[in-house]
Amino acid sequence: MEKAGLGSDSAIRAGVVAEFLAMCPYPHGSWNEGALVEWYLQRLAALGARAQRDEWGNILGEIPPTPGLEKAPRVLFQGHIDMVCAVAPGSGWDPRHDTVNAAVTDGVLRTDGRSSLGADNNLGNAAVLYLLSRGVPHGPVRVLFTVAEEVGLQGAEKVDPAWLEGCDYLINTDGFKLGDAVVSSAGGRRERYTRKLITVPRRDPMAYQVTLRGFLGGHSGYDINKGRGNAIKLLTLFLGELRDRVDYDLAGFQGGHAPNAIPMEAAAVITADRAFAVPLALAVEKLRGSLLKLFSHTDPQVQVELREVPPPQRVWSQACRDDTLDMIALLYNGVFAMHDTIPGQVSASANVGRVLVNDQGEIEIDSFVRCAIDFSEEIIAFQHARAARLTGFTVAARSYPGWMGDRSNPLARTMSRVYQRLTGRGLNVTAVHIGLEPSVLGAKAPNMVMVSTGPDIANPHSTDEHAPVEGLSTYVRLLAGTLAELAGLKK
Repeated sequence: MEKAGLGSDSAIRAGVVAEFLAMCPYPHGSWNEGALVEWYLQRLAALGARAQRDEWGNILGEIPPTPGLEKAPRVLFQGHIDMVCAVAPGSGWDPRHDTVNAAVTDGVLRTDGRSSLGADNNLGNAAVLYLLSRGVPHGPVRVLFTVAEEVGLQGAEKVDPAWLEGCDYLINTDGFKLGDAVVSSAGGRRERYTRKLITVPRRDPMAYQVTLRGFLGGHSGYDINKGRGNAIKLLTLFLGELRDRVDYDLAGFQGGHAPNAIPMEAAAVITADRAFAVPLALAVEKLRGSLLKLFSHTDPQVQVELREVPPPQRVWSQACRDDTLDMIALLYNGVFAMHDTIPGQVSASANVGRVLVNDQGEIEIDSFVRCAIDFSEEIIAFQHARAARLTGFTVAARSYPGWMGDRSNPLARTMSRVYQRLTGRGLNVTAVHIGLEPSVLGAKAPNMVMVSTGPDIANPHSTDEHAPVEGLSTYVRLLAGTLAELAGLKK
């Protein structure tokens, strides 16, 4: 431990931001967190923690309790260190190697616009590291930092249950809204659809690229009910309607960057006769006008681009073209159902997040289904499986469970009392329409009481991800006050 006392609000904000910025030079997309894992281990050692990592990269740190508080309940702070690497088109930012270039401007932590920020979840982790550096009184504390959360909670699935033994409470820091205490989360189903790409010689002399970009994108759980455009679905709709009027071939289709992110961009290359140039330009102009009108409030920066490109030697077979467009069109996208008991809360949804041709020469489509109720997932999965059978795609799917929590959660009540003292209002005890690691970790330690909280983060999983720093001091004081109350230091 480095210093005693949290410091002033401005000192807390500066300290948390400094912890976060120290992480940014290390690439940390899912399953590429190795360098950042080493940074975390060194940081924990500097804090006097006994730290270890498993073969996957998950990190466990044991923080000695303040003398005299050894018998207090053990608290586990938990968060993930990987990020969704959203990339601005044409920026050249490479998530495998490049630094997240972040800074605070006008009180907001954000990047230079080339990439997502990764505040999800490293800003919450930074708050914990700052707290532990200040020598505030606490009972036994563990920290658990996991890898590969953004690809289906895979790191949490690998955690040894022995790491959770003896933990009375778990505070997950992966929340996006200061003032919320999450006690329940949705399960998730990641689906990958593939079929072999068959190509044939090009028959037409001209090639054109149609690109949709400038959509805001966002998190496919938190933002799925905000009416934002899905570039992949919209381009598919355009190509499907065009197919019914014009004899064209498809030479390429790609869009999106992650299954759990609403796609901001999609592009297709088509080939056709020279006579098609004018009708295509008119169709694209009509599409531009429709999208600007339809998404004027949610995606005001949307762009539709048409340009002539060098014609490729080969194009997709008509069967591949038609089956791919039909498959994407048939995949459910958007809100499927709302909660019966939690007003305004999405209960079930799906997101078509990515389409590409992979290195194995396969057309690959990723979809992410989120459901609080198993039956909703079964309905969507059946619909998707039927679509795959009709279009010649095969599916590989993996799921993780939901976290069916309790609004009377005693940890949430404790944290709400602390928040009441800090702000004059209690926490909003709620559920979220995303997957959270407590769903997996709680199954390994059923008696552990869990709550998910976090600082304010806007537009995660997009290049517009940003975080106001004003509330960071309140969040750190919430965590510190919770430790103190659980240790019996405050009533």
